Formats: sequence, structure tokens, C-alpha cells
Amino acid sequence: MNLTQLKSGDAGLITALQRLSGADQRKLIAFGLVPGALLQVLQTMPVYVVKIENTELALDYEMARAIVVRRKF
Repeated sequence: MNLTQLKSGDAGLITALQRLSGADQRKLIAFGLVPGALLQVLQTMPVYVVKIENTELALDYEMARAIVVRRKF
């Protein structure tokens, strides 16, 4: 599943980054969005806001869709 399928309050483990240009992939990696990282969805509208450790990051739909996650309960 991808990040856009999670709801506000859900947590997920990043398993892959797909369909991204090299520059976009490097941006996400610089913010800690790497396979194996745990994130929490804080908001889904009007943009996706995720928390990774102490970092909160806003992502548009296309960037969020490129992040493959496994839901954590």
C-alpha cells in the first residue's frame, strides 16, 4: 500500500520509494524518509503531513503516493 491509503493517526513502516525522480528521492531521503523508517500520518488534507522521529513534513499527493508503506498497528 502507499502512504495515501493511510488515515490521519495511522502509523506505517516505509518499505520502498517508487516512481520518483532522482532529485525527489534524494529530498525524501534527506528528511529521513527511507526504507525501514517508521512514520505517523498527522494530516491527509489539504496535503499529507507525516512525522518521522522529530521531523514533521508536508507532502503533496504525488510524493505521498510514491512512498510504499506497511501499516503498523
